[in-house]
Amino acid sequence: MDEGVGIDAFIIDISKAFDLVPHDRLRMELAALGVDSRVVVRVKELLLGRTQRARVGGKLSKDVKLISGVPQGTILGLLLFLMYVKDIGRNIVSNIRLFADDKRNLQTDLETGGMAGRKWRENKSR
Repeated sequence: MDEGVGIDAFIIDISKAFDLVPHDRLRMELAALGVDSRVVVRVKELLLGRTQRARVGGKLSKDVKLISGVPQGTILGLLLFLMYVKDIGRNIVSNIRLFADDKRNLQTDLETGGMAGRKWRENKSR
C-alpha cells in the first residue's frame, strides 16, 4: 500500500459452518485420519441425541434432533471442526492464510471455492 500497489482481499463468513458439519461424515473423516476407534465412538456419543429448540415471543419450540453441527464454544468442538475442514484449501492456488497477490489466481480460487461450496451444500442436503 505504501508503494501505491492495490491489494485485493475477500472475506468468507463461515460463522454458521459449525452448525453444518454432518455427524456421519465427521466420524468417517476421524476414522480415515487414524483416530483411535474408541475416540470415534466417544465423539459419536457426544454428538448423538443432541437437540435444539428456539424461543419465540416467550414460547419454546419443540426439541429438534440435530444431525449436524459440533458444540460451539468448546475446545473439542473447535478441534472437530478443524479436523473436518482441514482439506478446504487443497485445490487453492493462492496462499489462503495471507492476502492473495495475484488477481488471476484469486479469480481461479474464487471460482474453485464457489464450486466446492456448491458441492458441499449438495452433499449436506443428502
